Amino acid sequence: MKNSTFVASALLALMLAACQTGPKVVENPLIESANSMTLDIAKVELTDTATVLHVDAYFRPHYWIRIDSKTYLRAEGKNYALTDAQGITPDSLFWMPESGEASFVLSFQPLPKRTKSFDFIESDCADCFKLFGIDLTGKKSYDTPEGIPAEALQIDGNATMPAPVFKSGETTVEVHLLHHRKELGKEQAMYVNTLTGGQEEYTAAIDSVTGVVTFKFSQYGLAEALFPMAGSVLLAPGEHVTVYIDQRFSGQRIVASRKGSEIQSFRTLYADGTYANLNNLVNSRTDWPAWSMNLYSGKFGDYKMSAEAYETYVVNRYKELSDSIASDSLPSLMKEWMLLSLKGEAVVAMMDGDRGREFNYRYLHNDWDRRNPVKGIDPMKPESILGLTKLFDINDPQLLMGARSSDYIGSVAYADEAWIKAAGIQTGLVPSLRKFIPLVGKAQAGTLTEADMKVFGAEDNPFYADALRAMQQETLAQLEAVKDKAVVERTPDVPVEKLFDAIVSPYKGKVVLVDFWNTWCGPCRAAIKATEPLKDTELKSDDLVWIYIANETSPIVKYKTMIPDIKGKHFRLNDKQWEYLAKKFKIDGIPSYVLVDKDGSYRLRNDLRDHDLLCKTLAEKSQSE
Repeated sequence: MKNSTFVASALLALMLAACQTGPKVVENPLIESANSMTLDIAKVELTDTATVLHVDAYFRPHYWIRIDSKTYLRAEGKNYALTDAQGITPDSLFWMPESGEASFVLSFQPLPKRTKSFDFIESDCADCFKLFGIDLTGKKSYDTPEGIPAEALQIDGNATMPAPVFKSGETTVEVHLLHHRKELGKEQAMYVNTLTGGQEEYTAAIDSVTGVVTFKFSQYGLAEALFPMAGSVLLAPGEHVTVYIDQRFSGQRIVASRKGSEIQSFRTLYADGTYANLNNLVNSRTDWPAWSMNLYSGKFGDYKMSAEAYETYVVNRYKELSDSIASDSLPSLMKEWMLLSLKGEAVVAMMDGDRGREFNYRYLHNDWDRRNPVKGIDPMKPESILGLTKLFDINDPQLLMGARSSDYIGSVAYADEAWIKAAGIQTGLVPSLRKFIPLVGKAQAGTLTEADMKVFGAEDNPFYADALRAMQQETLAQLEAVKDKAVVERTPDVPVEKLFDAIVSPYKGKVVLVDFWNTWCGPCRAAIKATEPLKDTELKSDDLVWIYIANETSPIVKYKTMIPDIKGKHFRLNDKQWEYLAKKFKIDGIPSYVLVDKDGSYRLRNDLRDHDLLCKTLAEKSQSE
């Protein structure tokens, strides 16, 4: 009898729930991932007749956003169209107010009642707003992804700090993008900070089915791989490292930015490999305390400080922060890593004190024109470094394990010799780096000689000389592979005053776009990538010539492996030639464009940095009589 009563009561409850007509409201739903931080879904109302989204927008004041009338919701493979908008007009420009914040309401066809999550798709264009996995079940936190192996999950916060590995080898980084959506991108970028103090960029295609992307590259000594927005990992040369990136970090960032939101710890990255434990510890939380000097905040020190006062300031700031690290309840390994990072920062702050205070001035006065020298900076003296050497060993190889170690490397490698002598450093990491780094450019250009190698002595780790020889061997092999594909035009043998005319004069009667660029320039590469496919379609014309001018700051191997995929005429100028043309056209940065008309006249056209305007202008001019 009791069972019958219970069953009847349960059926009645279900019937009453089915008869309810009031809206289901979900406040501040979790969002799985997104391709932009501009939009947030603050509230979802589900009724029998509509799905209503309360949308918050965040963007630069006085800039516009736009919502396409073809926007739809997607749930369980079906699309639900936009039916109404309040506070914004679809297909029209919506100008953000002074606050940079706005709200509007979008209504769609009703989602099925049992829908657990849905996607917001602002049309199907590549750069339209897209938010995925908007939760309707009331979840409050993100769970740990499935399928991550034990090595990438385990963390020992009391383990000892590993040592930097000094050897060379081909490294493979296999990246698994968890919760990947094809709309989040077809390529993954990885930036590698090297032992030379420089940074290499790698881009590879993402497998649309598995969400896996693989990078392979030659590595010389310890390196740090950075993944945009996701974190970084230390790499030992010659190993195969598997990295798991939880792409829900893009949704979590939106959720965490909500007003009044409780910041939840979110682990973005998991890894295996030689430095698995340290990498996983550092990436295990997004809310680790940041004991940093923040050298580039514009607030470190005062540009008006005397050299002596600045030295005291650096030393005292280091002591304060190191004491804070020691007294915190962090795991011992995390404390050691943070302290190594702080030590590296302190070395940079001291050795680059003149430039640091100049940066401070330019930041505070918003004056970034290097042609305007900053006067009144009291020059630092090499003896200032003694203030730090009394506190820790600035020649300790373990400093390479800290965050921002590339800044430390650049600081000690290029410091005046007087600083190194004042520090009393004669052998070890710093002297070897100072011999090694200046020769990297020669090895990467294929011009290294055995005479160059005589700088290394018995006191130096043989790694450095071996690495340089391996770099040169790789360079020569890569140049040989592209020698018949990479065509670099001979620079006209004329005075610099006549150089530009000599380059473009063979094409009089045609429209010529001269693109000033370099391989290390991200916006340059992005612009070229966007334009290249159009050369065979809407910009295909016998009356349109593409000329690309780079200089010798583009590493020769990188340059020659890139230009076969860039249709046009390629010139690589020396410093004198580039400097003259930069002054002639008042080039303020790259990419910069000079447009030559059919009559041979030309002028700088940096408004063509707008890709749409560039395409429109070239199409019109090349098709005109």
